Amino acid sequence: MMSLGPTRGRVAAARGRLGRAATLAGATGLAVGAFTGEFGLVTVVGAGTSILYGLLWSATLPAGPVRDTATALYLAPSATMAGLFVTERVVPGVHWWELAADAAWAAAVWFVRPARMARVLAGRERSLTPEAVQEARDQAPTGLVPDGDQHPMAAWWSEHAAVEGGIAPGTVLEQIELTGPKSMKAVIRSARPGTPVPTISLTALSALLDWDEEEITVAKMAGRGAGVRRLTVGRAPQDAADLYAHWAQNIAPKGMPGTTITGIRVVDVEAGREIDA
Repeated sequence: MMSLGPTRGRVAAARGRLGRAATLAGATGLAVGAFTGEFGLVTVVGAGTSILYGLLWSATLPAGPVRDTATALYLAPSATMAGLFVTERVVPGVHWWELAADAAWAAAVWFVRPARMARVLAGRERSLTPEAVQEARDQAPTGLVPDGDQHPMAAWWSEHAAVEGGIAPGTVLEQIELTGPKSMKAVIRSARPGTPVPTISLTALSALLDWDEEEITVAKMAGRGAGVRRLTVGRAPQDAADLYAHWAQNIAPKGMPGTTITGIRVVDVEAGREIDA
């Protein structure tokens, strides 16, 4: 739970723990009530007390649809628990559907948390108001957010690649450098210090960029840890010029003896033109 301040944060957390404890107590009372009515008075008194508190709390809210909805949410757990308990005691014997209904009640209250929903709706859960959430985000550790790089590619990366479920969740793109009209290089850094950059699928990145997979690399950086990786996209003009020397020194002697490159064709993908060089 995000907090708006030390006091409010502790109060909200304590209230949350109390709600969890009440849910467990109610589930226990229902489970025992399915077999015996020996502790029925305790269960009924507990449910009645919760209902009374909910009515008193709702009375402090301004009249209107918000109060009506918040009141219904606040009373729902206790009222349904009381109904289930009475049903268990009225219907003779122990039935599987009673236990199933008890389990469903406990799961619904535990995960949905209707009372907290009521407080949020009424504006009484201060630590979950929009203002509090925004303040918590503003106060997030600097190591978890981008370092202010406003390059369009960095913004694009954060919106499409670094999101949860993306190809590189929890990363930022920085030190972006255009190396040519159709090429760039940058550094992929993990947003959490001490956490490695996840394995990035070149196939997925190629599809996301709509770029030739053979012209994309994600490689280690000399002298740096796994928290950073070097990204290159496209082929820089100087790299194309080096192809002559690379072919003569590395490829021709081993794979195609006696061959040389006589020309390089550069394809302008966007314009749909081919330029012979």
